[in-house]
This record gives sequence, structure tokens and C-alpha cells, in this order.
Amino acid sequence: MAETAKPQKAPEAVPAATVPDEVRDLAGAFEITDAESTRRCAMTLDARVQSGGFALAFDKPACAAALPFLSTVNAWALGPAGAIRLIDGTGRTVAEFGETEDGLYEMARSGEGIFFLSRAGGSEPPGPVPADLAGTWSFARQPDRPICKVTLTEKPATEDTFKLSLAAGCDQTITSFAPVSWRIERTDMVILSSSGDQLRFEQTEDNVWRKVPEGNRPLLLIR
Repeated sequence: MAETAKPQKAPEAVPAATVPDEVRDLAGAFEITDAESTRRCAMTLDARVQSGGFALAFDKPACAAALPFLSTVNAWALGPAGAIRLIDGTGRTVAEFGETEDGLYEMARSGEGIFFLSRAGGSEPPGPVPADLAGTWSFARQPDRPICKVTLTEKPATEDTFKLSLAAGCDQTITSFAPVSWRIERTDMVILSSSGDQLRFEQTEDNVWRKVPEGNRPLLLIR
């Protein structure tokens, strides 16, 4: 005689008071995009406990087609320093987005590039396009003290970067970094070295971009 399967025990409800305030604050609609904003996934973070983390809702087939690393994601959790982790059914972290500014999170995946997680419906202004930034620039410590001229081109270096070239006589701090390519990430300009290191610049005024984080030695890019 076949054994009757026992019904699975429903997961115990977790008292609302045990959900951290940080989780309640984060719950809501988000969007994941790649650096060029050509691949997207709308995702809602929920404050309900699920699968070792908290529930989320997204169109998994469509999102996994655009961003394959999402194929095993079924919950989210808090990470260190306010990070948002996307986890699978075993609690393993599939993706971790660190907060770079209020409501904007970033993640780098080896061989895949940079990805962003941001609040849906934000008012972030559109970023520049390569043609806006291509041309000759100067690295400088102060606006009137250039230390190296660099030419940003629109010639592809990789799938998502463009080639650049340094003029002769550049300061050693720049030649030691050995920049070889550049790209746009949302509203920022990113300069990449031959070893994969990067310098990120944000626009502060017309044709003046400041390295972020600034650190002990400010660095500017000036048209």
C-alpha cells in the first residue's frame, strides 16, 4: 500500500517586530541595470521573511535572460555597510550591491562589468554619451596646474570601453597608473588602467570633473 505523503509544514510566521528597521526602509521598487543601461530588471524588495532572507518579486525568466546571474536568485538580505545581497535558496550570496550614494548601489562582476541597483522612478539626470566626452583633456591637481594631457577616443577597446592615449611628458603618478581605456557609467566618467584598476570622476561644473572618492590627493579632469 502506497504511503500517503505528509503535508509539508507551512513556514512559521515571523513576528513583524523582528524585521530590522533597515529592511523596512529598503523595501520597495528597484531596478537593476548594466553600466550602459541597456539590460534591465525591475525588482521589488519585500520586508517579509523568506528563504533565509526577505522576499522579493521580479519577472525571473525575463530578468534572467537580460542578466543571467539573476536566474538562481529568490530572496534578498542585508550585507555589511548597508549593502544589499541577492541570495539563492540555500542562502548563498549571488550578487552584492554596495551603496555608493543615497538610493544607488553598485556591483562589479568579474568578466561581466559593472551593475547598478537603484530606486525605481528616481530623478537621476541622464548621463553623457561618448561623443560628449571624446577629445583632449588634462589631468590636474588644481584647475590651473595640468600634469598630463589625455585624449579620449571613441574607438572601442573592449565591449564596453574606449581607447585613450597619453601625451608625452606626463606626471609619473599618471604614467604609473597606466591608463589605457575609459567608459561612462551612468553620470560618471571612469578611467581604467592596463591592470584593471579604475579612477572614477564626477562632473562638478562645465568641463571640470573631480575624482571620487577624492582621498588625500585631489585629481581633476579638465577640458
